[in-house]
Amino acid sequence: MYQLGTKWKLWQLQEVFKGESSSITLRGYSKEAPVSLPADFIGFKKRLSVEKISSRYCPTDRRQYLEFKERIRTRSGKRTWGQVAGLLIDKYCKGMLDYFAELVKLPKGLNYERIQSLAKEYDDFFWNENQESLGDLEKKANVSYDSPERLRFLLLQTTKYELSLLCIDYAFNENTDQKYIPLMESIPIKFDEKSLTIKPDESLGLGNKHTPDFMIMNPVLVIGEIKTGDALKQFHLTTIAGYAMAYESEYKTNIDFGVVYFLETHTPQMNFAQSYVFLIDDSLRKQFIIARDSLYALLQKDERPPLVELKDKDTHCIYCPYYATCYPNS
Repeated sequence: MYQLGTKWKLWQLQEVFKGESSSITLRGYSKEAPVSLPADFIGFKKRLSVEKISSRYCPTDRRQYLEFKERIRTRSGKRTWGQVAGLLIDKYCKGMLDYFAELVKLPKGLNYERIQSLAKEYDDFFWNENQESLGDLEKKANVSYDSPERLRFLLLQTTKYELSLLCIDYAFNENTDQKYIPLMESIPIKFDEKSLTIKPDESLGLGNKHTPDFMIMNPVLVIGEIKTGDALKQFHLTTIAGYAMAYESEYKTNIDFGVVYFLETHTPQMNFAQSYVFLIDDSLRKQFIIARDSLYALLQKDERPPLVELKDKDTHCIYCPYYATCYPNS
């Protein structure tokens, strides 16, 4: 994730999108419609998280209805290879920041040979600590490129790339007349859960606590999420829009940019994590508001949503924790 700081220095998006930022009207601290939760939904006391509102994998929202309206308790469904890999990647990336925090302050010794050694050192440490999950990945692999060995290779290359950016950042500063400021101090990234917890104003209609994966604190505030899968999805951006509005509602401070730190896992191609920075404009904010209102409207009803179409059953239902509830005879 060091690439975020280095790129931010070069992009200066706050200047490029100054006009677009000033035109954003759907701020989380607004107590007016459509930002505030409509009065029709206030009676539904259960308040939902940003993730539950945005990341709705059930095409008919039946899962959300069973969970929040009928409050059916069930054991968690079996995790897919992608879900297990996603959790590991999230943990790996955050651990990488923590592991190398001290190196950022003293980057002079980071030549390429040293980078390779340090990356391998961290990689071995991480997988030794997560052997059980590594074995779980092996069992769940369905295709050759879902192998744990390939995932380890991709993450190791990502670590080398991230550490290389520390050298680049240092070299740029060494060749200027400006005093060098270590990357994590000049672009501080928060990634610990305690400092990231957001407690939005109740008018927004969200749960009490929300935690994005990380935040860049200056030169401008940026909300970030670590995501994995076969491709960047629209709901990844909508989720960050929800976090931004939640943050605005608590701190009464504008957040104009979001970033998705994305690692493509379901592909035979070699790759490493990429960062996608975007403006959290009114279009994205409106998408989140519509998702919020439509889900609360559904939960006001007394009839379950229909089952998914048969053609979508294998895609959306097999690993759902409510599979047995929806298909008791299967």
